[in-house]
Amino acid sequence: MATPTPTPLQDLSPDQCILLAVHYASSADIPALHSFTPSRPDALSSELVLRILLTYLPETLDPTVYRNYVSEVGSRLYLDVDRQDVPVDTAPVSDINSATARKRVKQLHLAEIAPVHYPPHAPKDLLTNFLCNRSQKIDEETGMLNLVVSLVEPFLENNDYLRVWFVSAVLPLFRVNFEFYPQDPMSESIDAFGETEGKEGMELLLVRSLKKGTDVGAETSNVARDMKSLVGPWMYGHTNRKRRKLGYKKQKHVQQEEGGADENDVADGIRKIALNGISEEDKTGHDWEHAYKWMVHHAQESFAHITQLIEDWDGPSDVDFGGYEKGELRPYLDDDVQRKLELQYAQAAFASCYAAQSSSKETVQGAHGVLARLAELLDFLPPPDLATSVESLPRVEKHALALEESQTLQDLLPDRLLAPEHPLTTPRMETYMLLQMHVYTAYQLDGLGYTASLVDVARLQFYGTAESQISVLQKILRSLTAPGKSDEIDWTACRAKIVWLWNWGIDPDNLTADNGAGVLGKIPKADFEAEMLKVFTETSRK
Repeated sequence: MATPTPTPLQDLSPDQCILLAVHYASSADIPALHSFTPSRPDALSSELVLRILLTYLPETLDPTVYRNYVSEVGSRLYLDVDRQDVPVDTAPVSDINSATARKRVKQLHLAEIAPVHYPPHAPKDLLTNFLCNRSQKIDEETGMLNLVVSLVEPFLENNDYLRVWFVSAVLPLFRVNFEFYPQDPMSESIDAFGETEGKEGMELLLVRSLKKGTDVGAETSNVARDMKSLVGPWMYGHTNRKRRKLGYKKQKHVQQEEGGADENDVADGIRKIALNGISEEDKTGHDWEHAYKWMVHHAQESFAHITQLIEDWDGPSDVDFGGYEKGELRPYLDDDVQRKLELQYAQAAFASCYAAQSSSKETVQGAHGVLARLAELLDFLPPPDLATSVESLPRVEKHALALEESQTLQDLLPDRLLAPEHPLTTPRMETYMLLQMHVYTAYQLDGLGYTASLVDVARLQFYGTAESQISVLQKILRSLTAPGKSDEIDWTACRAKIVWLWNWGIDPDNLTADNGAGVLGKIPKADFEAEMLKVFTETSRK
């Protein structure tokens, strides 16, 4: 019996053409599709072909095999000069009659071209829709984000929306799962991760960053790298996330892409932060503000990691986009927003020092490192070494010591340290000088046998009473005169340190001052001298 002659392509019905396209998509025969589909535009529109590919093309197929083809389909321009036309076998559908073909087509349930959760403001062109949708399907079916990268990369340069989506959603996931933490990957899909905002996104990206090492050995921490390479790219999509949320809320289309969502304006070197204070109007609502809250929260128990972050990260302009920022792109932050976020970054550095709960030597040393970093960012003179003699320590201006009467102990709570115009953390020369004095105070107290965190020092200075301060003085003196210890003490040096704790070196020759400027300064001078004299007299008799 003779073999039936296959029906010529031009003689196939539209339904047969659709079924043939499904056949070749299922078998991943891209050359056949490339030869076949352009010849029957009457039956196979560009959208229909892409929907067939979304539904039937195996997700594990190497994108280099088909990405040129889908580009041509999406643009409706079949210009691939390297394509070699191949004979197209129509036998798989030649014997299907019209009624059966129509029935089978109705049963195909082809995927929609637009991805799930596609935001209202996103572009409607076929290629962008396909690439986003195909990427999500590859991720959900295989988890092979390297295939997603291979698929999308060639299209990023001239597609603003696709670039923002890729950098903010795909790149962080790829880095976590394939480059940084393959042993502890994220379980979220591209689609689910793209929906995350604010605190949730921060926690997802940085939950692994503090796991390595200990608080003392923070050199093994990855927090600075992850802030630059995971959180930074995710922040690139802040504007899109915000617009998507507004778009869904209003249920109307928002025009595509306003200014301020690209990243070409990465500063060379260190950008100095201007000191204009921080008002309520300086709170931008940007997701970077959640990063600052994360810093302060984790400074309470993991201060060494946060100090490393501050020392190694320049703030919101210091982002590793992996080379995807190349080209004629707009800055991802406009100047006004960047200025406000940089100020808040400096405030977060101040706040992290006061949030730290530990009174260890390492904490004091870390805070001194933050001081040095702030001096670099704020263009101040760097602080002297911690071991500098008290006579050579910087002197704070008296007006920097006065907190407004409206301030309370509540302002020392971690959750309050990032408040606008906070008296201890708003980046100014006065607050920098004050932080210096608190760091050196904690260092001197530790050397005298009394350990205190920076917030303990601030609490004692601003909210302590004369009675609580004299109690601290007595504990210091008792520690110095403990059995077996007093013979080893350089009493002249100790007296100089204790006097410095009382007056911080301010007006040391003022014989009429009843109180000092330092952390023990509420103790009346007569009582202060009496306590000192009592101890030194008793010690000299031994």
